[in-house]
Amino acid sequence: MSQERELKFRLDPTLHDAVRAHPVLLALASAPQVQALQSWYFDTPEHTLRKAGLALRVRHPGDGRRILTLKSSPAHGLQLARGEWEFDITTDAPDAAALERLNHTPLATLGDAGRLAASLRAVLGTRVQRTVWHIGWQGTQLEVCLDQGQALGGITANAPCLPISELEIELIDGHWPHAFDLAWTLAQDLPLLLSPISKVQTAARAAGLTTLQLPALARELAPHQEGGQTGGQTLAAALQQSAAVLAVGAELLQTDPQPNTVHQMRLQLRRLRVLLQLLQATGPSSQRAACRWLRNEWRWAGQLLGTVRDVDVCLEHADSLRASPQTEAPLGRDLQQKRAAHLQALLGYLRSARFGRVLLAQARWAECWSSGQIASADQLARRLLRFHRNDLHLHPQRWAELLAIWDSLAATPLDAPWTALHTLRLKAKQLRYVLEWLAPWVEDVLGKQGKAWLDLTSALQTDLGEALDTLRLARWVGETAAAGSVDAATLQEEAGAQQAFAQARSGLKRALQAARHTEKSA
Repeated sequence: MSQERELKFRLDPTLHDAVRAHPVLLALASAPQVQALQSWYFDTPEHTLRKAGLALRVRHPGDGRRILTLKSSPAHGLQLARGEWEFDITTDAPDAAALERLNHTPLATLGDAGRLAASLRAVLGTRVQRTVWHIGWQGTQLEVCLDQGQALGGITANAPCLPISELEIELIDGHWPHAFDLAWTLAQDLPLLLSPISKVQTAARAAGLTTLQLPALARELAPHQEGGQTGGQTLAAALQQSAAVLAVGAELLQTDPQPNTVHQMRLQLRRLRVLLQLLQATGPSSQRAACRWLRNEWRWAGQLLGTVRDVDVCLEHADSLRASPQTEAPLGRDLQQKRAAHLQALLGYLRSARFGRVLLAQARWAECWSSGQIASADQLARRLLRFHRNDLHLHPQRWAELLAIWDSLAATPLDAPWTALHTLRLKAKQLRYVLEWLAPWVEDVLGKQGKAWLDLTSALQTDLGEALDTLRLARWVGETAAAGSVDAATLQEEAGAQQAFAQARSGLKRALQAARHTEKSA
């Protein structure tokens, strides 16, 4: 099978001159060549190829040639490796003879070459100016391409279009990890943002055939079977899928900063950090430093996402305190101002070289795992769950004691140990994510205890989360109302604290009930 291996980066168009002037390309690469490339993508009226994950392209490089290329992409991940089959043709559109040359590719699954050729039409296109450098890097031959142009949502002169601004590093011959090494060197000076989005996908968006959407979250390690993926490959797939979610989410937020995108990215980061923590504690000692560094870097990203998410949650539930009409308008304005300020900081980070480097580092680290071995799934599950076993107990006495302590503070809810409650919720969330990562093996390893733990942690995460969100909103209401009346501010904050206290009590009570149920069924 022919395979294309490349790293694709989004790049701000204002940085193209900085790329051209980069010392590595000036000193080590051949003189750049500039090409004007026009490409047309062919598909059936039913978009059969696009739905099958295939792209069939005829490229006109400007020298009279026509190059036919078929590409197949994996369903998930960063799209770092794709099937690619390419050869010159003499016609402007692929004919039956050309398609027959692709009978050994996934295109053959779509039916007879003659019938398929008769139904193909040019539907999408791209028009780019490409600057190409060839560079020898540690004995490996790489091609660096800087593309600027348009993705065309049709074939007419007035077809809708979206801008293209990309840097690609493609392996020509040698060792694939060296492409990451070159990218890492360039990323010290340039904000190179990994992207799994192809040009044809951008053209399809321009045509209105699809929208930019977050990939599915990486949340469960797929079971590996004999003859299938190894443990290392399973782990690599999860790490790459996590990176793809973050890469696409960063792009989505730049144009449409919706609350759900912020929420999903934050969820992915939290799940990812839990996985990294577990790997740091139980994986090979040679990988622990990388785990620690990635966890710390993603913690910073998670904090920026969290500040926006906290405001979004309060905006969603701002009426839960039934604030007075005099408070509602100032509160809404205050929350929107908070969101705008926090969002500006988040978007700045997501455009930064720092974000680009940590995303690239994770992609490179995932490649390290893909060729390695880890403990068998059940061994890994036992180790990781033992690591968290003492975080949350299932014995009813513990939860009865916590509930009694909490009830004793009912008269002064603002003075309740909210920080300790927050810590308890974090532990519940971490254990829940561990259980979900290891879902295929939890029942075999822990039996009913695993199900009980999942019920317990899910309830705690939900109930305590609602309580803490209510408390945060109450404090913001109090701050807003304080501008008009200190007494009103105090009343608003106390009312919210009482509601939050009751929600927290419900969570602890549900935890006690779950623990008692587990004890009875044991």
